[in-house]
Amino acid sequence: MYSRIIWKKEPILKSDIMENCSSKISIHQGTGTTQNARFLSALQPTYFLLEEREEIDYVVLAQRMSHYLHYFNESDSTIAQSDWSPFFAWESTAVLAQIFKWNIEDYEKKYENIRKSVPLTNDNEELKKQVGEIFVKIQKDFISLTDKAETLDNHISVKEFLLSSKTTIEIQLSSVISKISDENSIITLLQNYQFNKNIQYLFGLLLYWKNSTEKAFTQQLESCPSHTPHYALFLAFLKLLGIAKNHLNDFTKRHLDFYYKDILQLLPQKAQPDFVHLLIEPAVNTDAFLLSKNTIFSAGKNSLGKNKFYASTSDQAINSVKIKSFLSHYINQNSWKKTDLFPLNATNTPFSAFSSSSENTETGLLLASPLFYMKGGTRIITLKFDSQILNPNSFDFWITGEKKWIKITQENKELTQDKYIKLTIPASEKAIVPFNKEIHEGEAIETLHPILKIIPKNNTEQIDCKTLEIGITVTGLKNLIVATDTGVADINKPFKPFGDFPKNGNGFIIGCNEFFLKKGAVASFSIESDAASSYAFAGTLNSPILNNTISLAQTGNNFAQNKISGTQSVSLNTNLSTTVNNLIAQTFVGSFFAYKRLVDSSLLFEMKKGRFINEGNKAFNSVYTNNTPVKEYSEDEIPDNKTVSGYIRIQLNDPKYEGEKFLQDYIKAAKQESPVLPKVPVIQSLAMNYSLTQKYNFNASDDALNPLEFYHLLPFGYEKLRPNSSLSLIPDLPQKGEIYIGFENAQPGNGLSVLFQMAEGTANPRKEPAKISWEYLSDNQWKPIDSYDIGDETLGLLQSGIINITVPHFDNSQTVVLPKNLFWLKISVNELDRICHFVGIHEQALKAVLFDFENNGSGFLEVTPEETVSKLYQPNPFVKKVKQPYPSFGGKKQEEDTQLYQRSSERLRHKQRAITSWDYERLILQEFPEVYRVKCLNHYRYDSGNISNVSAGYVTLIPVAKSLNASNVWEWKPLLSVSTLQRIKNRIMGWCSPHVRLCIKPPVLEKIQIGCKVKYKDIPGADIRLYAKMLAETINRYISPWAYSDIDIDFAKKIELSSLIQLIDNQSFVDYIIDFKANHLILDDEENTIIKTMADVKEIVPQTDYTLFIPNDTHEIKELKNNC
Repeated sequence: MYSRIIWKKEPILKSDIMENCSSKISIHQGTGTTQNARFLSALQPTYFLLEEREEIDYVVLAQRMSHYLHYFNESDSTIAQSDWSPFFAWESTAVLAQIFKWNIEDYEKKYENIRKSVPLTNDNEELKKQVGEIFVKIQKDFISLTDKAETLDNHISVKEFLLSSKTTIEIQLSSVISKISDENSIITLLQNYQFNKNIQYLFGLLLYWKNSTEKAFTQQLESCPSHTPHYALFLAFLKLLGIAKNHLNDFTKRHLDFYYKDILQLLPQKAQPDFVHLLIEPAVNTDAFLLSKNTIFSAGKNSLGKNKFYASTSDQAINSVKIKSFLSHYINQNSWKKTDLFPLNATNTPFSAFSSSSENTETGLLLASPLFYMKGGTRIITLKFDSQILNPNSFDFWITGEKKWIKITQENKELTQDKYIKLTIPASEKAIVPFNKEIHEGEAIETLHPILKIIPKNNTEQIDCKTLEIGITVTGLKNLIVATDTGVADINKPFKPFGDFPKNGNGFIIGCNEFFLKKGAVASFSIESDAASSYAFAGTLNSPILNNTISLAQTGNNFAQNKISGTQSVSLNTNLSTTVNNLIAQTFVGSFFAYKRLVDSSLLFEMKKGRFINEGNKAFNSVYTNNTPVKEYSEDEIPDNKTVSGYIRIQLNDPKYEGEKFLQDYIKAAKQESPVLPKVPVIQSLAMNYSLTQKYNFNASDDALNPLEFYHLLPFGYEKLRPNSSLSLIPDLPQKGEIYIGFENAQPGNGLSVLFQMAEGTANPRKEPAKISWEYLSDNQWKPIDSYDIGDETLGLLQSGIINITVPHFDNSQTVVLPKNLFWLKISVNELDRICHFVGIHEQALKAVLFDFENNGSGFLEVTPEETVSKLYQPNPFVKKVKQPYPSFGGKKQEEDTQLYQRSSERLRHKQRAITSWDYERLILQEFPEVYRVKCLNHYRYDSGNISNVSAGYVTLIPVAKSLNASNVWEWKPLLSVSTLQRIKNRIMGWCSPHVRLCIKPPVLEKIQIGCKVKYKDIPGADIRLYAKMLAETINRYISPWAYSDIDIDFAKKIELSSLIQLIDNQSFVDYIIDFKANHLILDDEENTIIKTMADVKEIVPQTDYTLFIPNDTHEIKELKNNC
């Protein structure tokens, strides 16, 4: 390249300069160190043996030597009659040994050496001779061994196999020898694929044939009862010789022990005791008591038959506190979900506190007020929060109906031109009534008023306001009680409001409780009569003006007076409280309401059409104005002609109807020859309309006329609000997830000891540990628990452990946030997948450690299974039951000598200091057996948002977990838990330089997606779906072999597409493939979501030096069908 640039003077391109440059550094491209790689064969006592021969070698040696030992009979001791081979060569044990020791591997190696030398020679005849000699010798040996196999005892089961396979192998041998002898060009033959495949098959048969004798030979040595006496003595001698051989071969171990244990004074690490978590159930009616430290618990016997005991690690107070409730809620995709975890608790099956299958929960704002008490008609509610413009379609609105919650449908909610939210309840809908927990499901809100429920669809959007304006409009209300002087009238039919013979003083009373509940409401009446009634109403009685006095004798309301003529609306304003025309007005007498008559006759007046009484009228100058509405939601009672409280009375008051004038006119008209009788006024229909607008300011000076209660609806309760500056539409739930644990029988000062059994390793190891906060509930307020007031062995819910806390002073007798009369703990989590799944939580827990109570030297040997520890060593009358719900943990056996040699050898090199990559990797693998592989990247920075391989002072460690061969390869990944990563970092920080900036990260996960069209072989009855599934699994096994077997987990290397193509093409059911492509999928660092797709790559190159390719279940394999 350089000569081209210099001599031809071509322009120097940037691509030319960077052609051989790479951002990767060679020292970072290693595979790290595995637990197996630490193993030094030279440190093993078996590495060098003074006597390496086994019993089978002596058997074969004796058989061979027997041919050279002369045999002399008793009659002639000077002349050898034969040799000793009959005593050793034809014994069944010797025959089996000869077959097993047949070195067929040596023949195979010679053949391979000759085949590989073909390109280096042209001597065809010499090659033919060498190859032929190999297989002739094999044939000769095989015939000799099969002849000997025929002499085996018949009870040896392998004899049948050896003889039955003789013919097959001989045919294969003869075929190979024949091809070699008949072939003119041996070089061509050795390069023939099919011939070499036949040779491999032949050697495979021979190896299997001779290895089948191994088990039979072992049985001959150990349990055969049919040895001849002299051969039995020979085998006994070999057994005794083995004792001397073992002593001789122990020289290497004695040398290692002398060096490490005697000279260096390094001893094996002692066994570490294991721990158990125990649950104590107190006896019935027992007060709190103390189990002191070192209380002994019996645990049966260990594997050596010795008694096993555990001792409590600390003083533990036992009381009657029990877990009563276990709840959680969290936010997911802008919606709140909640779960009752109590049924899942302690079922020994891991479960997530924030499961995706949790039910949705409503959180929002509740408005409770008498304003919403509306029994009928077309009802409209308008809302405006400050000057904010809120889309009503972003909310769900519900209101308390007569039978259930009424949902405001999509077509009945809109945003008006004035930017008000308008909600319409049609007249066909049933009455809106006060909240009743019996019919309105959900939280039992303690209120006497109807409730409007506002649920934002997007619960993460926080909306605050300082003022709220509510408007109520009701039209066509016919849920009225009407009573004339003669009785109750049915307003669904025409009725005579003033009787059959009207006169001054006659009238009718209208009862409408919902109207009188609302201060400041303005009402109007729609009265419709037929033509005759209207005419009579207006003036049939020769009356120029028909005066009807409308009076309100109800606390907090007033009246209006209007002339009724035809169909006309009569309006009245409830801001006043007065009656006129010698009716009554309300005033206070002591603390009770009483009424008195107005005595000033000058207050009499007439109201002309279109005019309304107002405060300026002289009728109101000397009366008391009251603004207190009816306080109860009682049904409207049937009024009589003396009823004055909470009703409207419309009364006839016209001089033309004085006395019995109507009756006299009626009699007079009836006497005429063609009588035209005066018509009695008849009302065809009567409806009430009213409206009210109320504005609420959320400050101390709010003087709203009508009460309005505010509540926040919470996942498991509600909260009554007292807004003093602003109001939020949704509750303030700052954390992404919260867990609630309710305890019964808890009293301030009680000790709580709760076991949290976690499914360790289920937290997302690619994220930092979650931030956990603890709070307790008192008087509907959450109060924080300081970290120094709580003992947490779980490392933030990352591992199993006990939580200890002293119950603070609390009062939950009137709580509505959660169920009453329990002591509530709240655990807030900022990231849902950063804590482990739960297995169970249990009260009255304590921790106990394995204890050599009998001083018999017993240490940790094996894990203690669950339900093993069930009683105290010395019974305690206060303890009813002891339970061990889970196996023991944390134990470690005494270090074996081979482990001592390995640890000591590494210790002599790194000196317990982390300086080089070698030091870091060996220290971690020694200290953390759960780590299978670890890779150290020096001067490599890998933290949040920053990755650089040339950062001085930074050291990054990539540990990989052991393969579990999980049944679900899509779920399991070789990632260590967050708690383990944290422990590794804490441990290494004590060994490395204080100037090192250490990063501990899991490997990067990537996926490969293969797409192709496959033509399967035409096989009758073939299952094409199964073929596709098998093909996908084959690809995954090639890319991620560690997910399916015990093979080493290695960081990914470059994969050539040709190898994948050949892999697919080699499958027995595949004919050919076309349109092959590979997509490289890059996953998110913290999630498994795909953030980048590199489509149709030409070669698969991992993006980092610490990438793992994981199995992919989305390969795009399609069947290629015949065109015809």
